[in-house]
Amino acid sequence: MQEKDRFLKKQINLFFFSILFFIILYCKNTTGDEISSKVGSYIKDLNFFSSKFIQSNGNSLEEGYIYIKDTKIRLDYFSPDRTLIISKKKGVYINHELKEEEFFSTEKNIVRIFYDIFIDDGFFSTLKFAENKKEIIFEKKITIDSNKTDIKIFFENKPLLLRKIIAETEDEIISISFNEHSYNNVFDEKLFSFVPMYPD
Repeated sequence: MQEKDRFLKKQINLFFFSILFFIILYCKNTTGDEISSKVGSYIKDLNFFSSKFIQSNGNSLEEGYIYIKDTKIRLDYFSPDRTLIISKKKGVYINHELKEEEFFSTEKNIVRIFYDIFIDDGFFSTLKFAENKKEIIFEKKITIDSNKTDIKIFFENKPLLLRKIIAETEDEIISISFNEHSYNNVFDEKLFSFVPMYPD
């Protein structure tokens, strides 16, 4: 009888542990889905968005502004005076000082990550993340033409704001921080034109 009681107790304990495991797993997945959905909604609302950015590679600092409208992104760098405009499949690099431009495909270029982060509202649902009271950090490893890059994307948690992107390769680490976020801007169509317009 005692042996039967012990066996029954083990069965009950196993049953409760199994239930507890599935509850924890379900809650974790639900929380993950909620965060991905919240970030996805935030990204979707970045249409007509602008922000100041500071870019660093550890040796130098560069500043500029990023603009987003529909399916295009424009980055204006202050010094040297140059512009990068990208869409899903193509991009143009414009050097205003030299009045030169270079067109390229974004499909196999590291700048494609900008398109994925800022335009693809489903991008974050495929990424692993860590969350605390202050921030949410998403991570992804990407390979373009055999070059591996580790991407980390930092959001301020409350309120939800994109704060930083870090791209790390074997050769360097590039960090881009964002501040002075501005929403619902009105942009001239020419701002996102792939035809270079050089300032006087």
